[in-house]
Amino acid sequence: MRKWKRCCRSVQQNSSKISLRNESGMTLIELLASIALLSVVLSLVGAVHLFGQKQYLAQSYSAGQSNDFAYTLSVISREVRKKPFADITVSESESESGDAILTVGAESFSQKGAQLVKNNDQVLADGVADFTVELNATEKSVAIVLESMAKYNNQSIEYQTKIYLRR
Repeated sequence: MRKWKRCCRSVQQNSSKISLRNESGMTLIELLASIALLSVVLSLVGAVHLFGQKQYLAQSYSAGQSNDFAYTLSVISREVRKKPFADITVSESESESGDAILTVGAESFSQKGAQLVKNNDQVLADGVADFTVELNATEKSVAIVLESMAKYNNQSIEYQTKIYLRR
């Protein structure tokens, strides 16, 4: 046992005595190369981060807009289903855009700029590029199409529903 301890001590003592006489440190070229490599790695990481951030913004905007349009279509559908087909009218807006105004009994839905509003005061959705409504008297149906504005991904998305009335 004592032999083994002596042997271990001698190995430890020999390994702790490292000669640094021949080492002169980092040269200027090694330092510049390491800085250049670090800057390339950081620029790649930064580019990936910015791409991810842009994708996050585009997807969160698209998801929010999709939720707004789905809510808007459900509100309009609920109001349309409450009334008989004879109480539903579609007219053209007085503005130069020619957007539709859907009137269901006492309720009206129209586009004002980039917003879809109910009764000229309650905003249902933002970012609306086009609001079209078609009545079909033979089927007793109402077809509603909402087209979104292209903000982040330069693509507009169309949301549509067709409501069949039984009355």
